[in-house]
Amino acid sequence: MSATYLNTLASLKDPRTFIVADPAPAKIKAGLTVADYEAYVGASSGESLDDMSTKMLSGDYSSISKSHYYSSYTGEPCIQIGYSEVCFNIAEAINRGWATGNAEDYYIKGIKASWTFHGVTDVETKWTNYYAQASVKLSSNATTALTQILTQKYLAFFQNSGWEAYNNYRRTGVPTFLTGAGTANSGRIAKRWQYPSSERTTNAVNYKAALTSQFGAETDDINSDMWVIK
Repeated sequence: MSATYLNTLASLKDPRTFIVADPAPAKIKAGLTVADYEAYVGASSGESLDDMSTKMLSGDYSSISKSHYYSSYTGEPCIQIGYSEVCFNIAEAINRGWATGNAEDYYIKGIKASWTFHGVTDVETKWTNYYAQASVKLSSNATTALTQILTQKYLAFFQNSGWEAYNNYRRTGVPTFLTGAGTANSGRIAKRWQYPSSERTTNAVNYKAALTSQFGAETDDINSDMWVIK
C-alpha cells in the first residue's frame, strides 16, 4: 500500500483504513491490534524496489486487504465519474468562487458517499467523532479548505476512476507524493505522456511540428508543461 494514500487515511483516523488494508505484521507483533490506526503503514512511492521489498518481507508495511479484495470473485463496481467525485468538484468550484452554494455541504456528501461505497458501516454514528477533527472539518480558510477538499477527493479515487487522481494532482499539486530513487526520472513525477512511437515513424513531419508548437523544440519530454497546465 502507498504511504500517500494509506498513511493519510490512518492519520485522519478514517474507517476506510480498516477496509482497504491489512495491518503491517511487524506492528501487530509489536503489540498493536487490527483496530489501531497506527498499525497501518504504507510504503513511500519514492523508495527503491529493493528496499521496499525487503521491508515488506520483514512486515514493516501493510498490504491491500485480502479479505475485502480477494475473498471472492465478485468485483466492485467500476467508477469513471462517480457521485463522490461530482460532490468534491462542486465543493471545489464553490471554494474557488466559480459557483455559488455551500462548499461544506458537498464536501460532507462526498466523504460520506465514499464511505458508503467502501462499505463503512454505521456511517452516521462514526461521523460525529471523525468530523470533529480539525484536520477533517472543512476550514474557514479558503486555501486550507481547498487542500482538504482535494485530499478527500484523492482518497475517494482509490482503486477506481482511471487516471483521474494523477490528472488532479497534476492540475492542483494535491496530494504531495513522495519521490526518490524509486520514482526514477531524477526524482520527478512526469507531467505528460510521450507520443506513441508510431507517430515518430509514420507521421514524422506533423510529430515534429506538434512538439515545436507546444514546447519550442523537437523534444518529446515527459517533464514538459503541456498547454492544459501552463
